[in-house]
Parts: sequence; structure tokens; C-alpha cells
Amino acid sequence: MMRLLLTLTFALKALASPEDVYSKFYQTSDVSASSAATVVSGDIPSYVVGRSIHNGCGGFGFGPHSFSHVFDCYAKLHSWDFQGDGTVTFSTQFMRTNFYNQSVGMEDIWPSIYFGVESPRFGMKDRMSAMMNSKPADGPDTFDNLNVNLWDFGLSSPDGSEKMVLALTDGLIMRGVGVESLNTYYFAFDDFSATMNGTTSSAHPKYIPGTQTSVNYFIKPNNMLSSQGTIYLYKHEYGSTKIDTFFEADIPSVNYMHSISVTPNYAIIFLNNCHFSEKCVMSSMEKNWKGVQSCFSWDDSLTSTTILVVELKSGEIKMTSKAPPLFTLHHANAYEEEDGSVVLDLCAFEDSSILQATVFQSATLLDEASRNAYKAEFVPPRYHRLVLKGDGKDAEEKIIPSYLDGQEYPFDFPLTNPKYAGRKHCIVYGQDSPFAGGSDKYSATAWVKLNVCTEEVLVFTLEDHFATGDASFVPDPDSEEEDAGVLMTAWIDGTGEGETYFRIIDAKSMEEVATVRFKDEEDKKIFMPYAFHGIRLEN
Repeated sequence: MMRLLLTLTFALKALASPEDVYSKFYQTSDVSASSAATVVSGDIPSYVVGRSIHNGCGGFGFGPHSFSHVFDCYAKLHSWDFQGDGTVTFSTQFMRTNFYNQSVGMEDIWPSIYFGVESPRFGMKDRMSAMMNSKPADGPDTFDNLNVNLWDFGLSSPDGSEKMVLALTDGLIMRGVGVESLNTYYFAFDDFSATMNGTTSSAHPKYIPGTQTSVNYFIKPNNMLSSQGTIYLYKHEYGSTKIDTFFEADIPSVNYMHSISVTPNYAIIFLNNCHFSEKCVMSSMEKNWKGVQSCFSWDDSLTSTTILVVELKSGEIKMTSKAPPLFTLHHANAYEEEDGSVVLDLCAFEDSSILQATVFQSATLLDEASRNAYKAEFVPPRYHRLVLKGDGKDAEEKIIPSYLDGQEYPFDFPLTNPKYAGRKHCIVYGQDSPFAGGSDKYSATAWVKLNVCTEEVLVFTLEDHFATGDASFVPDPDSEEEDAGVLMTAWIDGTGEGETYFRIIDAKSMEEVATVRFKDEEDKKIFMPYAFHGIRLEN
């Protein structure tokens, strides 16, 4: 049975024009649903069973204040449960984090340090509270708006009633999410202190291929006034409430890295030349503070990027290599060659200016002309292959193009068949957005299939339909073909009222095989604000 719950009265300072359906990605949706029925068109393959849960935006302000940057949105979860018989149910609700609950209690956004800034700007008293509220803490009473990703560590809810995944961002604070209920639970690893270990980590842990042992990094700054720090790698055994730190090394700067890669024997750290300053955060007390986004800086004095390849068993550095000075948010895959070299594939920008791009300001995203004007400065990421040949040697770089009929379709959010994680692959998928296929529209979206071995390209795109966030690849269990399976992702239908629906695409042909649509009890179409990343869970 479906239930609707109007959870918050959100502020929205700038309203988009009614015909600008794409802007609904950046407008508040305050409807909740639990196991609601859906309408399926087409045939869902029988092997598509389990849940796809997306993490991302739900609200963009509350009461008298709104967020100026899309990255600060209130976290909201959207879940599609595939029953295996062609039926699908849909659930959605806000994460009941401390940040959310405090906002409800005060009927305003809880003073915190945001990626952008609040609008209008807090007074001095609230700016002081924001500094205190945002200090990393090991208890539940801290800033914990975790709207980026979800990861399965093999845990259960505190009462043991349901499976629990963890919501996370690029930090050490994590919260539990009940897979069935979408309820939020307080969680912290037994021996992992967010207070002691700094704030920088990755929202994208990786499993050691063939296992469910997770690997990730975190960086501990020496102190608030120092640019130096120590980088650590940790392992987590599936189902454990403890982690095992197996590597540490001093680094001259606190590098910002959204992703890492893992092969059967190595963890691979691509030390972006984008540095994060803890000292800069102290400036949040200033009236003209621009947000945490201003604390990231690109070091263009560096002519290369350092890559560390660390042995998973010994914690020793296998090799250090140098690559061109690229900035990557998302790694595609990595694997080992028989000659001992390591191959790292990633989507990379020329620098980190994307982090300060004005297009992610809420006012810009809500205005079609302003969004489209971003094309004049946008430089899309490209697919890079780096071959690491040995300690002290420069990486061999190849940029693999993605052209179809003379038109480039550059992409990010790369993914491969999960059966090929840590193995040599040929097929990779990614989202070309914004300005897909050279369009003048920021909203133009395409999902791209690139064969990195042959450079063949297929594209799925549909005019005035817009994809959100990353996709999931569900492999066909009866086939070992690399592209046997389906891609699953959420879209907005821009031809009408902006209805959100789930699209299933054949990964071989890049043709649609099914859609899943949802309406509430009053036959109102439901829209889902922008989602960043998510998780696919088999039953």
C-alpha cells in the first residue's frame, strides 16, 4: 500500500518557468511512498530481481533559507524493487539524518558548513553554530547530510530487522539505510574515529574482485594550519563492524579523490593535483564566504600526477608512477597484465575547475538560458587509459575517443559489467551530459556504449528525456558475453509534466526493453530530483 507524507515545507527562492521541465531535477519533492505499485511497459528480463536504490536530492531549502548549491540538497532515497515476475514496487523518503531532524525541529536549515552557502546568509551567531555543528564527531549529533552514494558492507540494522547499507559522501561520517524500509540508522565502525582521522575519503569504496572485501582510503591532515597529511588505506571484511588499516604514507598535500581502483592484488590511488585546505574552512565565519567549494585548489605548477600502486596483502608500495596532470572523479576499471603492468581506466577532466563551476548554483540550474550558456566554458571529460609499467616509470597514456557518425559523445559515470571488475574489459558505458552529442542544450542526455578495444560506439538518447545520475549494469547470469545484460537508470520525461520513470536498456543493442512508471493515488505524476549514485542489490 502506498502512503503519502508531506515531510517538510521547503523554501525555493527561484522558480523555473513552467515549460522548463528539466529544472524539476532541482526542485523539492516532498512526497514519500512505500511499496507503491507501478506500471511496467515492455518486458523486464527474468534475471532482473532485487532492488535499485538511488541516493541524491530531495529538498533544496527549508523555511526562510535555501541552498545556493545543488550539492547541499537534503538527502532523499528512491528505491525500485523488482519482484522477478514482471512487477515492480517503488518507495521513496528523505533520509532521517541528524541534519534533517534538526531542520524539522527548528523549521529552518540547520546551521552547518555547506559546499555552497545558505541564502540568505546566516548571521554571525548562526555562522558560529555552523562551525560547531560541522565538526566531525563520533556520535549522532553532527552534520550528516549524506546525499552521494550507498555501499553494501554486509550489515544489519541495529535491531536486526533488516539488511542495512551505508550512505556516504567523501568523508568518514556514514549512516545506515534499511534496504526494505529506507529508514535511517545511526552507525559508526567500532575502531574508526571520524574525530581523529580527518574528513577526507571517497564515496566510492571498491570490492577486491571476486570477494566482498571493501577497500577505501582516508586522509588525515597534520593539523588545521598545515597543508600536509597522511593517507591511509583500509580493508573491511563483509559483515564486520571493524576495519583494518593496512597502509599509510605521508603526503605533501591533502589531495581530493572521489574514487579509487582495486585489482585482485593492488589498490590504485590516483593522487589528483586538486588539494583541499582544512584551514580554508575557518573562513566560513566571514560574511562573503563562498562555501567549501572555495577550499579546493588546482595546483597547475605540477606537470604530472602521482599514482600509487599498493599491495593488498603486504601494504607495501608496488610501484609509483607519473601520469599527465588530470582530474578524475570516476574510475572505470583497473586490471593486471601478465607482464606485471597495471592498467587504469578513468574519465578525466583537464583540471578541477568543475568543482567551482557556477552552473551548479541553484539559481543557474533553475534558469534554462543560464544553464545553456555554460557550454561556452564547459570542457567535457575524456576516457583515459593509463598503463603503469613499473616503479618510477611514466604511465603510458591513451585517450580513447567515443565518436558515432562523426559526433563525439564524451561521458562520465563510467561502469562495466560487474563480472569484469578487476579483469581486462572491452566494454564500458557512461553518461554524456550535459550537452550530449554536441547539443546546445544543457539538458541533453545520452547513455554511451564504448568498446575500448575496437573504438566502436553505440548511443541511447531520446529528445526531451533526461537521465539522472549513474546507472546499474545487471548481467545476464546465463551468459559470459561482456555486454549481455541491461542498464537501469532513472529519467525525467520532458515532454509533459516532468514525470520520473525507470528505464531498462539492453546493454548489447542499446535499445529500450522496458520502462517503469509511477503515479500516486490521486493519479499525480511523481518526479524525482537529481540523484547522484546508487546501489544494486540482488534478493
